[in-house]
Amino acid sequence: MIVCKVCGNENPEGTQYCDGCGVELTSEPATRQPTITEMPASPATPNTPEAPTESAQPEALPTAPETPAAPPPAPLFRPARLVFKRYGALTAETIPLQGPRLVVGRFDASTGPVEIDLTGVPGAENISRRHAELYFDGVWKVRDLGSTNGVFIKKAGAEAYAPRLVEPAELQDGDEIAFGNVILVFQEG
Repeated sequence: MIVCKVCGNENPEGTQYCDGCGVELTSEPATRQPTITEMPASPATPNTPEAPTESAQPEALPTAPETPAAPPPAPLFRPARLVFKRYGALTAETIPLQGPRLVVGRFDASTGPVEIDLTGVPGAENISRRHAELYFDGVWKVRDLGSTNGVFIKKAGAEAYAPRLVEPAELQDGDEIAFGNVILVFQEG
């Protein structure tokens, strides 16, 4: 009987490789090693055999230069909402922004529905069928989709609206957005 020095498996005489772990066996006198279930459990590692000890330290393997960890992927979108503002005051009417890309406009039988349909709200007659798009690109942004009456932004704390939007603009909490003359306040969270 040949006992494997690595795993303790008992192998028949003449066996060249251990049936338990595949290591090459040496034909030394058979001294039975306790099996895993027979070994006394140590408090730190219950029911696990001790690793074999060697007198020589293994050579240190060359290590590849560390590459910086990739940043975690950006979230698909961050929750936000639009709150209607009428006569200078916020109303209780809100529109949750529940997708990464949302088209603002009015329903039309020839072009179909839009994600944020402003049909029926006061001032909707000045909203194009596909007026603007709100989208999340690491931050919420708005862009005009070629509307007739434009998109305007008044930054939080500003006294007046900026000129008509010609490029996508980043939105921050408290910014007012005017789609034509329908005013909504962007709120994060």
